[in-house]
Amino acid sequence: PPRLCPTPDLSSPLRHTAMMAHKQTVHNPDSSKIFVGGLSWKTTEESLRYHFEQFGEVASVEVMRDRVTGDPRGFAFVVFSHDSTVDLVCAEKKHEVDHKVVDVKRAQARGIAPPSIHRPGEEEGGVGGEDA
Repeated sequence: PPRLCPTPDLSSPLRHTAMMAHKQTVHNPDSSKIFVGGLSWKTTEESLRYHFEQFGEVASVEVMRDRVTGDPRGFAFVVFSHDSTVDLVCAEKKHEVDHKVVDVKRAQARGIAPPSIHRPGEEEGGVGGEDA
């Protein structure tokens, strides 16, 4: 029969304190994530990685795609290996990827993000990337 791991005793104050300390040191990928909007339809994960690697190590890149067609939706998320890289990226006034100026900001939960540079006054609707 398979050996089962014993259930941890969380009632022990020492064990509880150790577990809480570990949880506080775990890296939070959301704090090292940026939103990139207004992408060209030609922009790929590779071209985004190439652009943002100049600021620091890129952990992952995801160009968001339509679930049905697979077509790009005009925005992406980039996660860096270090939280501080987001500050460097956001300090840069203008980002151009694939010959198009893109909207870059710290990723936030849906509904609380600031308005896009491409559509002033409108809420971020997750659609973008119209080529001029």
